[in-house]
Amino acid sequence: MGTLKLTTWNIEWLDKLMRTLDDPGASSQTRQNALMRAAAIQQEIEEIDADILCMVEGPNGEDKITRFCADHLNNDYVPVLRSGDPYRQNGRQWIWFLVKPALADKVSLLPVETWRTYADNVAPEGEGGKKWPVHYWGALDTARHGHYRHPQVLVLDHDGTRVEFIGLHLKSKFVRTGRFHGTPSQKQDYVEEAIKARIKLATEALDVRRYIEHRFLQEEDPAIFVLGDLNDGPGKELFERQFLFFDLLSNIQGDVFFARKFLNHALFDYRQELRWSVHFKDKIDPNRDPHILLDHILFTQGLVNDSLPLQVESGAGLIEHEIHDRINSTLNSKQETGDHKPVSVLITTQD
Repeated sequence: MGTLKLTTWNIEWLDKLMRTLDDPGASSQTRQNALMRAAAIQQEIEEIDADILCMVEGPNGEDKITRFCADHLNNDYVPVLRSGDPYRQNGRQWIWFLVKPALADKVSLLPVETWRTYADNVAPEGEGGKKWPVHYWGALDTARHGHYRHPQVLVLDHDGTRVEFIGLHLKSKFVRTGRFHGTPSQKQDYVEEAIKARIKLATEALDVRRYIEHRFLQEEDPAIFVLGDLNDGPGKELFERQFLFFDLLSNIQGDVFFARKFLNHALFDYRQELRWSVHFKDKIDPNRDPHILLDHILFTQGLVNDSLPLQVESGAGLIEHEIHDRINSTLNSKQETGDHKPVSVLITTQD
């Protein structure tokens, strides 16, 4: 028996860090802070020692992630690239998979067009595509929406068993109108824009479920992990209570009444007081506990029912509190590795 360690980490604007290091006009103090942060990120990745790392908020473009691995990780990790196939990610916060060199010849990235074909195959007519119809507030008129950062799927060939790792960064857009704690009119404007953002997120989650549904039409027990940053935005519980709008995690996990397709959570049996990955004070709901779990690892039932040569045993999930806190304890706010803590799970393998 052996183990593979899987980790997801939102490193917080790694692209901005690399831009600072590349900027000849940066002040000596700014550059020193950036160098300290880069060294701390390297130390944190080395100590976590994952076999597969899903990097959220990584730099945009193959050149940057390749340079990061070479300049700041000593090529101890290899970025998994698509060989010319587009990643379909917008902005400067990309999803990347990094693997140890020993795994490099066993992994690849699923083409985005394969994802779209699979998701479309189970979508009702007229509801699939690169962008799909969205109805706001029950309106019959439709808008169109698609992934801003398309999910990235790492495919691992583990001695003939296909294992898929779906990397996600789903995030509510910043609300630019109104104020939740303002006048009734300002609050109405804020709520309308915030729920429109959440409706878009729900449709992205549905697209992920459609891909998974299609995989269950191909295999009885597909080995699938879903991991990354699932950020509903501020006031998550408040919007659930007052507007009956439920969270990303519930939409991604699936329907418990179709138990074979329901996704387990790596932190299901992790201690409650440790089950958080960010410390954010919620401006919308100030009484909410600021210890919030935004970063998740989920997986299909075949990975716990002994039907596959890879299994997730009880107690295998953890949040890397000790490593993250110790490395950041001597750094100032401009040198810290990031505002999210890495989440990991150990996968038991048959050698």
